[in-house]
Amino acid sequence: MIKEQLKEYIECGNEIEFKYNNKMYSITYGTFNNERLISFCEFYKESTEVITFEELLKVTRDNVTVLQMWESLTENDVWIY
Repeated sequence: MIKEQLKEYIECGNEIEFKYNNKMYSITYGTFNNERLISFCEFYKESTEVITFEELLKVTRDNVTVLQMWESLTENDVWIY
């Protein structure tokens, strides 16, 4: 998958689930102090909230960034809602 596709999904407000290294992850949204947040987490684990798309790309899990995860995925690993 390419970075630009992820950016488009984020800008449209799509909720995203994907499988990476046999673990499930999600990208969802919320608000705090009237500011829209992007939330990233491994299923049933603590989430990380960021404000911008660029911040999201730098979030790491197991020494791998969200961008590195995303770029290694195929369409079969991603579910968009």
